[in-house]
Amino acid sequence: MKKLIILGLMCLTVQFGFAQKSTDMSSPKVSPNGTMNYSVMDNAPQLSGCENAGTAQQKNKCTSDKIETFIQNAINKDIARNVLDTTKNNLVYIRFIVTKQGSVKNVGVRTNNPSLKREIIRIVKTLPSFSSGTHQGVNVDVSYVVNLQANKLLKNAIKN
Repeated sequence: MKKLIILGLMCLTVQFGFAQKSTDMSSPKVSPNGTMNYSVMDNAPQLSGCENAGTAQQKNKCTSDKIETFIQNAINKDIARNVLDTTKNNLVYIRFIVTKQGSVKNVGVRTNNPSLKREIIRIVKTLPSFSSGTHQGVNVDVSYVVNLQANKLLKNAIKN
């Protein structure tokens, strides 16, 4: 009987020793560099004209659409024509930080084509100023992500 009790206590000790700490999911995570993800903020940064678009989701969609349109209008047409043939069903993953002042910094682009990557980085750095992002009444730097279909983006850029 003693062996059974000791075995049971050992099992409980191991169980509690490897138990994970509970996490507080009520407060959004802030990355080590001090930025927050735009989707969890009280007021995410918006481009001009999206402030009155309705719900937070509609405002975020409006801003994403304006970013896509801005890229389409600014892309070099020669680069778009040259890259279009090699980007079938390719995604363009764009991430950047919107500072407390509304400017863009730390632009990163992931795509399979190096010339398209350079061109999109160049364009995103020239985005117009955003409104300040706030969380609980405090202006914060915001991590922003946009995913685009490369072939759709390039076809629309050539048309414009």
